[in-house]
Amino acid sequence: MELMVEELGALKRKLKIKIPGDVVSRRVKDAYRDLNRQIQMPGFRPGKIPQHILEKQVPVQSFTKLFQELMQEYYDKALKETGIVPAGSPEIDHSDLNEVKRDAPLSFSVVLDIRPNIPLIPYKGWKFKKKEPAAGENEVEAAICKIIQPFGKLEPFDDSRAIEKGDYVVMDFEGSLKGEPLENGSARNFTACIGEKKTIPGFEDQLVGRKKGEEFTIKAALPANWNNKLRRVSMPVPGSAEDKELDIAEFKVNVREIKKLVLPELTDEFVRRKEIGMESVERFRRTVKSDLQAFKDHEEEYRIKEEIFNKLVKETDFQPPDSVVNKELRFMVDGMKYQIAKSGMKLEDSGFDEELARKEWREKAVFNAKGYMILDVIAAQERIVISQGDIEEEYKRLAQETGQKPEEVRARLHSNQESLEQTVTRLRGQKALNLVYAHCEFEYVK
Repeated sequence: MELMVEELGALKRKLKIKIPGDVVSRRVKDAYRDLNRQIQMPGFRPGKIPQHILEKQVPVQSFTKLFQELMQEYYDKALKETGIVPAGSPEIDHSDLNEVKRDAPLSFSVVLDIRPNIPLIPYKGWKFKKKEPAAGENEVEAAICKIIQPFGKLEPFDDSRAIEKGDYVVMDFEGSLKGEPLENGSARNFTACIGEKKTIPGFEDQLVGRKKGEEFTIKAALPANWNNKLRRVSMPVPGSAEDKELDIAEFKVNVREIKKLVLPELTDEFVRRKEIGMESVERFRRTVKSDLQAFKDHEEEYRIKEEIFNKLVKETDFQPPDSVVNKELRFMVDGMKYQIAKSGMKLEDSGFDEELARKEWREKAVFNAKGYMILDVIAAQERIVISQGDIEEEYKRLAQETGQKPEEVRARLHSNQESLEQTVTRLRGQKALNLVYAHCEFEYVK
């Protein structure tokens, strides 16, 4: 192998690689031999097609996958020989594949960012204040109420009752916008629990104080995505609400009934039903309290890990390469597109502006990329590896999160090498973060 390294910048290199002709010839010869056994051609037995006829039917340039694998193999060798540690995905020049010959050397070039020198700060023995969150009895009761709520019954209040938060209101309403009927804006015998905020913002607040039989008009601003299926995503949608005038809709409302939710009596018999599956009320309460406590503990652990991540980034002085930042940006943008697609909405109807997103999210992408690179260095220093079992568990977690099957998640990630690499990087980063957390010292506070 012939290798030349050209310095394009402080953190950018160009590798010029030449694969020897005898290696190319041997690989091509093996490929034609395998093809000869597989292909069927009238007048010839399998494996007995003359070479010149076979090459005429299948020119050497057709073995794209073979040459890409060969280039990857020699790129890896070049990294090992030079000791270069890449950052981000390389740009491999495939243009010479059109001119490739079976008995000639294959030359190609790779442009890549190299990982900067990351001066690790001491990351073991950090001290944090750790709250001891306790699941209070009121919280336990609220959690129990939420669990048994589906088994409750709605009973009407006295007619003199004015609507309060927590009441269930049965109503008719007709919506209009600028005098025209509002699409999907009317209903009969619609039930809403005041305070749950499952209607458009401001609608439920204007019901408070009203009584059964009252007819009145409510005015509320429609969300920008009113006529779309998307309701909530984990990140703001850049461009979705830019320079858009608010649409104020009017709703004619008739309150038909005001009801209260009567929960079932909590007895041993009730909690033994298969939907709950507990042997006694005492066991049920203990389990709810234990689950609530575990959730609070997990939240506190997550909060501290976020502090650790932020501390690592803010106290480590280096600038991540553009390719790594752009990769993180792509990951963020693709995540948003995936959420929009899962919601059932077309991308063009969502108001998502990818160019604006890249501008608004770039600072966050730089911060994230820097943190992941630091954690990757810690993982290398601590010899942290990701096993196949770790990856399989991640498939299951992502499947549960997205409502897919693990094999569907696996297929989706393996169809995109960059996404798969990003997933492995994040898993390794999580393990490194867990290690730093495990070596922290905590001062417990109430």
